[in-house]
Amino acid sequence: PYPAKGGSINNLRKFLNIQNKHEWILLIAWIVGAMRSRGPFTILILQGEQGTGKSTVARLLSDLIDPSTVLIRTLPRNERDLAIWAESAWIINMDNLSGLPVWLSDALCRLSTGGGFSTRALFTNGEQAMFDSMRPIILNGITDIATRLDLADRALIVSFSPISDAGRKSERDFWKEWQHEKPGILGALCDAL
Repeated sequence: PYPAKGGSINNLRKFLNIQNKHEWILLIAWIVGAMRSRGPFTILILQGEQGTGKSTVARLLSDLIDPSTVLIRTLPRNERDLAIWAESAWIINMDNLSGLPVWLSDALCRLSTGGGFSTRALFTNGEQAMFDSMRPIILNGITDIATRLDLADRALIVSFSPISDAGRKSERDFWKEWQHEKPGILGALCDAL
């Protein structure tokens, strides 16, 4: 969206299932950091049991900062796929994780703070394709995702509580309201930057 004047960052809060002031501040800090043009970046981990809105928050944050047709994805098959993903998107947003393989945990650490990847270029015997990206990352899941210390050191962890039936909105109404509020929220974030 185009940023609109007169919005407030606090308008974002009604779209998030966050009760705790500390976690609200962490989330806003991650968003402002993710909007910078250069890293290093923090990894945002959204955790909570089923029905807490983690995937919706992950989609919403990507839609705000890096809108695309696919806002969240599953795990990449290998480090090369992750490097290609990082070349074509600003936010790496992985959904519904129940853990991370060691190679992916290490690759995400490099991707958040800097580090390259090289591989043989396709259809060649000796040429290399080089990838060097730093990206903001969102991971969400029910269980503890940051089990390795190097990933935990780079992460902000936000926990979610279940949403009551009375607190739920239809998908249609939620996203319609979001599209209406998004330009003002983005304008307020740009003012903060």
